[in-house]
Amino acid sequence: MMNNKGQVGIIVAILMVTLLVSILVAIQVYYIPQWMEEREAEHMDEVTNQFASLKYSMDLQATERSSSPLTTSITLGSKELPYFVSSRAFGSLQILSTQTSNFGIAISGSGMVAESYTYDGSLPNLTYVISINSFKLTINSLREGDFYNASINDMRTNVNISVSIGSFGTDYLQINMSIINGTSVVFNQTVAVGLKQNTAYTINILDDEYLFSSEILPYLQTPFNMSFNTSARGNFEVECTKYTSSTISYSVTMGTIKYTAENAYFVNQEYIFQGGAVILNQSAGDTLLYPPLLFVSHGNPSSMNITFVDVVGMAGKTSVAGYGTYSIRTNFSSMTSYRCRSTSLTINITTPYPNAWRKYLENEMERSGISSTNYTINSGSNYVRITINTLLSFTFNRAIIYAQVGPGWVS
Repeated sequence: MMNNKGQVGIIVAILMVTLLVSILVAIQVYYIPQWMEEREAEHMDEVTNQFASLKYSMDLQATERSSSPLTTSITLGSKELPYFVSSRAFGSLQILSTQTSNFGIAISGSGMVAESYTYDGSLPNLTYVISINSFKLTINSLREGDFYNASINDMRTNVNISVSIGSFGTDYLQINMSIINGTSVVFNQTVAVGLKQNTAYTINILDDEYLFSSEILPYLQTPFNMSFNTSARGNFEVECTKYTSSTISYSVTMGTIKYTAENAYFVNQEYIFQGGAVILNQSAGDTLLYPPLLFVSHGNPSSMNITFVDVVGMAGKTSVAGYGTYSIRTNFSSMTSYRCRSTSLTINITTPYPNAWRKYLENEMERSGISSTNYTINSGSNYVRITINTLLSFTFNRAIIYAQVGPGWVS
């Protein structure tokens, strides 16, 4: 009887061990991969949010043109589960140079290109002005009765600036100036008195006291035209940016930031900061998660404004791989702009992710209100191209931002 009881105990123990092993095997085979897949998926969501923060930081630096460094953390990989057999996920983070990023933009067409221009009074008109940096009236020799008039037309209103030389007492002169915006008198005063005949005098039209720079210039619709009518002893001088007829041709390659996940259970993914957009790439395809600074609107003319970030890596601090949390420190360097005006403009974006860019551009153009008959979008294995066949005012801004991975200051 005692032997039978001992045998029963052994059998129960064997059954308990067998049951425990079966449970552990079931957990290891069925549940551990599921849990690890969920953990790696959560890590990918974390990386998505971290790249959103990275984009926000660089967008802020580009728009504010702030030289203050900003730091964003990126987490590489996720931990394995304790006590069970599981694999740790790893990742790599790279700042890709212009030689390896395969990302750039090219603009071509016919029309007008914005250029710096200095007007010295040799011509009666100044056309297609976009902005004014300096606006002066230089009178070489004061004479009673002389006049100096400038007119500005922006298709909505006329601004007239009138300067006249009058007598002040018996032996002196005074200068009177009026600025009229449409029918509204903005300024009408004597600006100088007690001046001797034949002396020189200069008026800075952009001086705050004349109100032109604060109440008129910011509200002019661009481009606008200027015309001048003056006496022979003086002229207006204007330093400005204006459109001039030219072949439109511009191209530039830019650096990017790329995160590659080496997951053991969840699908492998790549997150790419490209020009200001954040793109997710995986085996099923690519999609644009966060858009760049790109604005399109329909009008006469229609307008498109693009700001791309060109990431420049610091030597020796452009990559890291493995597991852990690392920082990317960024610092704004400079901004350059290219502006043009055309009725047939082609914008070609070179990218390893043309599907993501094409879908984004299609959505933006549809929302803009520009008729689909006035543009075409096509793509290939490494590019997306949009051609706009309507009057378009186009601006491309390139913000150069230095970046480095890991500790240390950007200088």
